Amino acid sequence: MRKLITISIMCIFLLSIISVNAEDKKEGSILVKYKFDKPEVKKIVVNENIYDKVILEDVTNFGNPGEPLIPMKGAYILLPKNSEVKDIEVSHGKIISLGKGFDLEPVGDLITTSQNIRIKPSTSTKETYASSEMYPGALYSKVGTYYFRGYAILVLTLYPVQYIPSTGELLYYTDIIVNVETSQTDDNQFYRAGEKDRLEVLNKVDNPKVLETYDENKLIKMSQEGYDLLILTTSKLKSGFRPLKTAHENKGLKTEIKTLNDISSNPDSVTAEDIREFVRNEYTENGIEYLLIGGDKDIVPTKMLYVSGYDEDTWFYEDIMPVDQYFGYLDGPFNYDGDNRWGEPNDGDNGGDVDLFAEVYVGRACVDNVQDVNNFVQKTISYLNTNAGDEYLSKVILAGEFLGEYGTLNFGGDLLDALVDGSDRDGFTTVGIPSNKYDITKIYDRDWPGFDPNNSWETGWSMTDLLQLVNKNIHILHHDGHSNYVYNMKMSNDYISEFTNTKPFFAYSVGCMAGGFDYSGDDCFAEYMTVKTSSGAFAGIWNARYGFFWADRTDGDSSMYARQFYDAIFGEKITVLGKANQDSKEDNLHLLHRSMMRWTNYQLNIFGDPSIIFHISEPPEKPKIEGPSSGNAGETYTYTAVTTEPTGEQIYYKFNWGDNTESDWLGPFNSGEMVEESHTWNSRGTFKIKAKAKDINGEESEWSNPITISVSKSRSVAINHIMSQIFTELFQRFQSRLNV
Repeated sequence: MRKLITISIMCIFLLSIISVNAEDKKEGSILVKYKFDKPEVKKIVVNENIYDKVILEDVTNFGNPGEPLIPMKGAYILLPKNSEVKDIEVSHGKIISLGKGFDLEPVGDLITTSQNIRIKPSTSTKETYASSEMYPGALYSKVGTYYFRGYAILVLTLYPVQYIPSTGELLYYTDIIVNVETSQTDDNQFYRAGEKDRLEVLNKVDNPKVLETYDENKLIKMSQEGYDLLILTTSKLKSGFRPLKTAHENKGLKTEIKTLNDISSNPDSVTAEDIREFVRNEYTENGIEYLLIGGDKDIVPTKMLYVSGYDEDTWFYEDIMPVDQYFGYLDGPFNYDGDNRWGEPNDGDNGGDVDLFAEVYVGRACVDNVQDVNNFVQKTISYLNTNAGDEYLSKVILAGEFLGEYGTLNFGGDLLDALVDGSDRDGFTTVGIPSNKYDITKIYDRDWPGFDPNNSWETGWSMTDLLQLVNKNIHILHHDGHSNYVYNMKMSNDYISEFTNTKPFFAYSVGCMAGGFDYSGDDCFAEYMTVKTSSGAFAGIWNARYGFFWADRTDGDSSMYARQFYDAIFGEKITVLGKANQDSKEDNLHLLHRSMMRWTNYQLNIFGDPSIIFHISEPPEKPKIEGPSSGNAGETYTYTAVTTEPTGEQIYYKFNWGDNTESDWLGPFNSGEMVEESHTWNSRGTFKIKAKAKDINGEESEWSNPITISVSKSRSVAINHIMSQIFTELFQRFQSRLNV
């Protein structure tokens, strides 16, 4: 007994030492290694000039107008819990020359998608192309450190390819190694340790192993009830949103309607900063995930952020624009330097970048009155309650205009083609709308019979052509063409009433300014389309200011966000509107310093309910399973499985235990909810455990990646066997003596 007590005391002592060391560890480092294959170099023709184009798989090409176009890689590195960046050291593996004499394609000029804008021809920068120094020279550049619900994420841009312009030599690194030295910080007030948050982080970072440093002890104490969607409006409009609240709650999304009176007893004095603080409180107290603003800018204020950028190398643009997602970026300040320009790259904590990872996903219903509310609510509920098998959900329209004779890609259709079935054009790969599942109609000026670029307004497709197609009911309408505040898709606001579709659609346009809901002259096109009529769109995404494209490539700034939006839905299976729009921004975050990328990031507002789940017919994602890797025969072990369903429907799970047995279908469970199941192996051996999921319609996922358990003969079983033998022998001897 004394020996057992001594061993127990020693174990407690050792555990104490380990926990003290963990608590005292104020500094550490993270090592993340990125490997690169040999790049491919192709000859291309641009404006009758022959250039070399470097292609590196799954790596985006980078550059500013006039500079060599080179591959670059975004690095998204999760920092340990309660830590910050102290220092960054980046080294490389072997450097290999691909040869000399290459003439790399220069980055083309960005062009706005507004009307009556002419751009000068693209030219290379003579100083850069005459240089004998490596370009870009650096191994990396730092974009910033951002926070998602308490998880710290460092974003870098890596440069695996180098170019010496004067000799035309191309070189690449086989490896780039990032070593981040960290120091300790205080707890992040928005960390809540939920499984849903952990799953989202898994899809955002390159080193998910660091998640182990984030313990499961919640740092924020939410109310027991909590809710998911906050609708923020005025007391006058509140009753109009109640049917939407009911519709959401019937689908399992807990919803609350608050008014500006809940923020202040003087609602007319409420500022954007007051709203952000209110959203922070609702997040920490009730765990909200979505915010729907119910009111136009003059009813519920927005935040005007400053943004600037260089287009065509020397043309400087700057503006302030409405950015509703500001309310969902909860970390840090947005005006650190205290000037009148909110949202500058040095306006975040300690002069760093502002927070651009969202805790809460935001959309707006730009309603002015009760009739607007009724229009919006009825269309949103109509889409929410659409039967998953409705034929109209397979209908998609891509509408592309003639953009002008600027280069080799002069038509919106050239850029829209990259959205069908995905694309690997221009150095990066995205998943698109699958043509084998969707009936995609293309109305392109490029392909229109009799189109004449010298008379484009009279010979391309017309507003009437678009109306006739849409009024037969469609699911998605994506537009690429010229626009202004009150003109988009070849029609002005006055003609939006011509939409007579009985089933509302989702719209996305890269045209200029059609989403500028701060415009003083009239309600913008996006407002008319979503709230001023009972037909048209239930939701959409439009630009608040200029949209931008490149005339010789498909990775112009606006196109990058559009491609990543559909990649989120159809590739990453992120089918919630607010999350898909935000994912398109985060996937492009490593390009934030390029030309007008920050500008485009800020201006892409959602006109609609951000919690809407697209009706996309896909099975649940392959589950992730966890559990013991070793054990004893005859003992019971518990395993967990979790996955998500693209449309948020409930999920059933089945386990295969690797011993020719399976569980029954377990459930249903909510999407993202973890399930536990136990099993006992009665013999020793090695067994592979896997799980699969199915939705309520019976669509099954793939089996998960298996995990292995090595089962040994149980000590208790062995002891019982020995004891049994002893008792048997004693009994036989005792019986033998009695017989004597």
